[in-house]
Amino acid sequence: MKSKQLLTFLFLSLFSLSVVAAKKSITFNVMVSDKAKKEVIKKIKKQQGVYSAKAVDKMGAVQVEYDDAKTDINTLTEAFKKAGVYACPVGESCANKPGGCLNNKPTTTNTMR
Repeated sequence: MKSKQLLTFLFLSLFSLSVVAAKKSITFNVMVSDKAKKEVIKKIKKQQGVYSAKAVDKMGAVQVEYDDAKTDINTLTEAFKKAGVYACPVGESCANKPGGCLNNKPTTTNTMR
């Protein structure tokens, strides 16, 4: 009986550990034409840990859903850079950083809390 309870506990523990990695969503400002945006989105979707990427509006925003255990904001920003465009997470305030946005890697998005 105790071994059955122990096995159940271990199974539930392993299951809960697999759920810890969260599916996150972030929006990037990407200023390119619609045709180029489609190519960039295809390249971003191939990035490890990315579930989906889609154009949000005609102003250049791209929303990316990703697994935070496999990738992060800096890796996604580098993937955009490799795809040939500059992308910055929406809401990140880099005006106060020395050198401004273009000379600094993104850290986390500013949630305005």
